[in-house]
Amino acid sequence: MAENKNTAKKHKGTHKAAFPVGMLIIILAVVGVVSIVVTAVKAIDKSIDKKTDYSEYNKLLTPVVLIDPDAFDDITKADMNQLIEISIWSLLKSDVSPDTYVTTENGLEIPKEDVEAAFVKLFGTERQPTHATVVGYGYEFAYDGTTGKYLIPLTGVVPIYTPKVIEKEEMADTIVLTVACLNASAWEQNENGEMVEPIPDKYIKVTLRIKDGAYYISAIQNTTTPEIATTVKPVESESTTSGELIDNIETTVPSSETETESVTDDGTTQEDI
Repeated sequence: MAENKNTAKKHKGTHKAAFPVGMLIIILAVVGVVSIVVTAVKAIDKSIDKKTDYSEYNKLLTPVVLIDPDAFDDITKADMNQLIEISIWSLLKSDVSPDTYVTTENGLEIPKEDVEAAFVKLFGTERQPTHATVVGYGYEFAYDGTTGKYLIPLTGVVPIYTPKVIEKEEMADTIVLTVACLNASAWEQNENGEMVEPIPDKYIKVTLRIKDGAYYISAIQNTTTPEIATTVKPVESESTTSGELIDNIETTVPSSETETESVTDDGTTQEDI
């Protein structure tokens, strides 16, 4: 065992000079279109009324909707593999230091302790994480029970959705967020280089439970299209920005076919169509 540890340290030290660049390549490879997703989230934050800052919630939910998890009414009923997968993605999308994790020719190694910490931060302590290999859409996070580490493959991954929180309801010990799920591969750039958000594929309600000054995800439920979303005009040209989508609320305009009345010389009324 001691020999293995020394070998690992020697391997890590040998490549330390090139490690920051290698780490950057790995993160970009794993996330795939991460730069577009980050830009998309920033565009979402700019499009929302400045009086309601949902950027913190959008950041929290980015690794959640990324995999489009199954709905659950209570965290105890959620799919454990999906919770672990979300926890790992939250680590991959965090501002980790290049020296945090060891990389090999097979991928990035993340200790289970870090996954557990991310799990608690996202979902609280009501449920304990169970470690196992996670199979996602076109990738696999293999868990090695002997070393207690997850191996993150060097492969490109396209997120399923990016989140856009459009409404927030606060109660005594809970926060309920209405979230638009935007197809991550449907984002476009207009002629000015600004991100144009797609029309939401669906909406979900995310319930956050508040405890000891922090909040945790306790439920994810499907919901119908909010009324506020039905009044937004779809993108009609490449020059439409995400901010304009919120502002372009349709208004009722009198039709050109509205009937009007005019008075004739003899005092009778005549309809002009």
